[in-house]
Amino acid sequence: MRDLMIKVQEHWIFDSFIMFCIIANTFILMLKWYAMPNSVIDGITKINYGFMAIFTIEAVIKLFALRKNYFKTAWNIFDFTVVIGTLVILVVGFLNLGEFGIQSTILRSLRIGRVMRLLRRLKKLQIIFNTLMEALPSMGSLGMLLLLLMFMYAIIGMS
Repeated sequence: MRDLMIKVQEHWIFDSFIMFCIIANTFILMLKWYAMPNSVIDGITKINYGFMAIFTIEAVIKLFALRKNYFKTAWNIFDFTVVIGTLVILVVGFLNLGEFGIQSTILRSLRIGRVMRLLRRLKKLQIIFNTLMEALPSMGSLGMLLLLLMFMYAIIGMS
């Protein structure tokens, strides 16, 4: 059984299918507008349950195939966290134990963060992303300098 799981998770079709599901899930998560009909909301909810099932099955397949090595990859840890968080919010919703307002929004953002897995495949996009990550500390320092400048102008303006 484990040999089958290893073959499945290493196959390029499985990886391509998961990437397609990530992109499709991102587009589904973007579908939200003012005064949205209940039929559309119900359809989107059912589609999200389907994607949740697919990502849960992916995590289970990888857990069976990789065992302890599953948690050595940062993307697998991220995916596992998103899957567990989604399942917890789903169970709490079904049991009516409480309403997760901001938590579901955070979880939604994490689910959109799966798109970053595409960086592994697209080398030029990965170069741009790495450049952005290297520039972040400098942009933080520049932002603090601009904040200090605005604070000084505010003090001068008040006096």
